[in-house]
Amino acid sequence: MANTSKVDSKTIRPGVKGGVQLQYLADNSGTTLKKQWVRPPLHLAKTYQDKSWAINLLTSPTAGLLEGDELEIDCKVEAGAKAALISPAACRVHTMDKGNALIRQSYVVKEQATLDVWPAPLVLQKAANLIQETTLEVDSSSTVLLTEIVSPGRASYGESFDFHTWQSKLRIYQSGTLIAYENFKVDPEAGDASDWRTRFPDGPYVSLYYLKHKPVKELIEPLNQLSNEEVAIGASPLRTGGLGIKVLAQDGLALRKSVLNIRELLVQHSEIEFPRSLQRAQTFFY
Repeated sequence: MANTSKVDSKTIRPGVKGGVQLQYLADNSGTTLKKQWVRPPLHLAKTYQDKSWAINLLTSPTAGLLEGDELEIDCKVEAGAKAALISPAACRVHTMDKGNALIRQSYVVKEQATLDVWPAPLVLQKAANLIQETTLEVDSSSTVLLTEIVSPGRASYGESFDFHTWQSKLRIYQSGTLIAYENFKVDPEAGDASDWRTRFPDGPYVSLYYLKHKPVKELIEPLNQLSNEEVAIGASPLRTGGLGIKVLAQDGLALRKSVLNIRELLVQHSEIEFPRSLQRAQTFFY
């Protein structure tokens, strides 16, 4: 008998909720990853040491972030420790029907500690919706480089600001005082990114916070001088020490060059020896 009834069905993929929890401690040998927990959609490579630092590579073992996925990063750097989190491969935020992906990050940096967060780009593909929530708590005696890189689509696929929304909320506390706060939503269809699109139609965005409790006035002019026809850089001093830096670049090559130049200035100013292996491991920047 012929089946005269047809039922349209759609497989609903449940969101993946995972992430990583890390705690770094200083000891006689340098810095040790004392506690760790990880779950997809994130993968944690084996920790390696370099110049008293502990360095971890975070990557997505899946195709990226899909609708309903939630990714949480919880990182504590205890007193005197030096830690770096890098991701050598871009993370794609995929097309979504109506939901979103969520990235929630929490960083705590104790006395005389150092943290470097240097990921590869988040790529906002066509019809993607991404929500980010980031909190950084740092002691005034410590040093932090917190970097975020966002690409407004895959240029090779002709995607340029075809994502739906990108929402970001950032809070930075230094010794308990709120020193930086961001809360914005970018909806290209509503014209939110018009200035960005006009200047660099396919170009990535970089947000970099440098936390260091010492005068930073000497950095402003050298940073401004890095701006040219391929990259626009703006730097704002924070009221208790440090800088907030924003970068728009023409393309990935201009981004790589500008970020490396900015980092060179900040690392020199920090008077802390950052491992060269950080740059070598960050393969996106080659």
